[in-house]
Amino acid sequence: MTPETYRLLHVVGALLLFLGLGGVLAHAGGGGKPPGLFLGLHGLGLLVLLVCGVGVMHKAGYPWQPWVFAKIACWVLLAALPTLVRRGVLPRALGLLLVLGLGAAAAWLGLSKPF
Repeated sequence: MTPETYRLLHVVGALLLFLGLGGVLAHAGGGGKPPGLFLGLHGLGLLVLLVCGVGVMHKAGYPWQPWVFAKIACWVLLAALPTLVRRGVLPRALGLLLVLGLGAAAAWLGLSKPF
């Protein structure tokens, strides 16, 4: 696949991730486990992001620079966020703000490659 295809699929993965996060966090206040559809979208989005992110780096010839590791840290935190909210470690409102902030930080890191 071309780097452009990987980039497009990477964006689709981000959309899947945030759709799943929205559903999980919207259900977090209701008690119990969120619907499997949202958990599946969350997991599928993370997988697509990982595969396509590494694919675009390989095809475009990007080296593993510090901004890549910072972006991976954002995605790891986004992966753990539903569990932290469901277990009461984080309030739902703070979880929503973290989703927005971490997503924006990951996008900024990928677009500007600051370091």
